[in-house]
Amino acid sequence: MKKLLIGVLALLLLLVAFVGGYFLAGGSVPGGAEDPTPAEAKATPATPAAAPQDAAKVEPEKAAPAAVPVRPIATVNAATARFSVELGVFRSAGNAQDFAAALAGRGLPVEIVETMDAAGGQWHRVRAGAFADRWQAEARRPSFERTAGIGGVVVEEPLPAVQPAKAGGGE
Repeated sequence: MKKLLIGVLALLLLLVAFVGGYFLAGGSVPGGAEDPTPAEAKATPATPAAAPQDAAKVEPEKAAPAAVPVRPIATVNAATARFSVELGVFRSAGNAQDFAAALAGRGLPVEIVETMDAAGGQWHRVRAGAFADRWQAEARRPSFERTAGIGGVVVEEPLPAVQPAKAGGGE
């Protein structure tokens, strides 16, 4: 009887842990936000005459994707957030630009940050979001990962070395 009670208690604790994690992660099924879009896309081409017009609209978008902003790490603004979710790191600027454009197409607020390693090699880091503290970034990381379809890591960007002093004291 004692073993049965311990077993039931262990299962109950596991259930509470998984349900709590589910609600902390946003409480939705992975890919749930993207599911209505394909259904709408399947229902859209109702007439064969509309399909060539839709294809003409889609081609220019694929031919010229919107450029994702690229900034060097040294230009971090003191007024902006210091934490973001890093979803990819590339040596090639083109690969980073393609990946960032794909994520931007899924609705993620992405940017590319250029950094240098100790050997002088350049890296292009694709980051999503801008948050004031690590807690906010960690809270949004699971939804960014679901949307991107890849794991990410919360990173802290350094503040500028010199911050301008305010005139007039503590105002």
